[in-house]
Amino acid sequence: MTYGLKRITCAALASALVLSSCAAPYSPGYQAAERGMQAVGTGLTNLFLAPVMIVAGLLQGLAFLPYTAGLALDDLNRALMQAHAVSLEDSYRAAYGVSLSDERVDPKTGQVADGGFGFGRFRRGALADASDAFQRLLVSQGMPDSVARHYVIVADYTHTRSRRVILLAVVYRHTGAEPFQVASKHTGIVTMFRPDDLGWRSAYERDVRGHLVDEVIDWTAIDYAALQEDKLVATLMVLGAESIKSGRRSHEYWAAEKRWIAGETTQLMAESRSKVQQALAMK
Repeated sequence: MTYGLKRITCAALASALVLSSCAAPYSPGYQAAERGMQAVGTGLTNLFLAPVMIVAGLLQGLAFLPYTAGLALDDLNRALMQAHAVSLEDSYRAAYGVSLSDERVDPKTGQVADGGFGFGRFRRGALADASDAFQRLLVSQGMPDSVARHYVIVADYTHTRSRRVILLAVVYRHTGAEPFQVASKHTGIVTMFRPDDLGWRSAYERDVRGHLVDEVIDWTAIDYAALQEDKLVATLMVLGAESIKSGRRSHEYWAAEKRWIAGETTQLMAESRSKVQQALAMK
């Protein structure tokens, strides 16, 4: 990317962040969360139509996810193809079993008729289904199934019902699908988790014996309601796959998770947004 294009990208992104910060301040209500996502999405629809700008955002990993909400399906897919990234076409096939050209896919919004995982709607198995789809996507890109099974999408739901926000991460789980024993982050009670357990879908740095369980590849904080968008969930998988390809590791996640559980949701979401801006800022 040339110096001039970088300057244009940074200016556009900074403007988008200013627009999003002008939205109504966070409140724990569902409608407030939904309005916040609409404000961010609208700003980026106006500013990120140029594919080079979308590509620059994609380089920032999952932190860019909230800003893809307002992007048209074709614009986003075209930018991914130009960046030689995992395509939305591949992601939709892995996640929903359909092509982007399928009549069940809304060409504007990307919603799939009778599709989705129930993300954003408090369905217990949504995260497990999303992880299975993510692993299918990795296999479709040439990763052996035995390796793909170690990559899991996890989340912290501490404030999801009360504040309608969620902390999402893609991790490499050293234990794979094997059970592991860890202490609860909330109670300290030691529990053995298996793939069918809800607690298995959270991130854990080490087990009770001190052995490494999860390495965090990438993470983001987002409004829970946004996950009702099939396109955004498919983009989550694309960004996660790209973070794996680039060898990304996010060791700062564990400190961020502690703050999240302690209630610093607004601060962390703001930091996640500014992370994109700082990464693209000219030195």
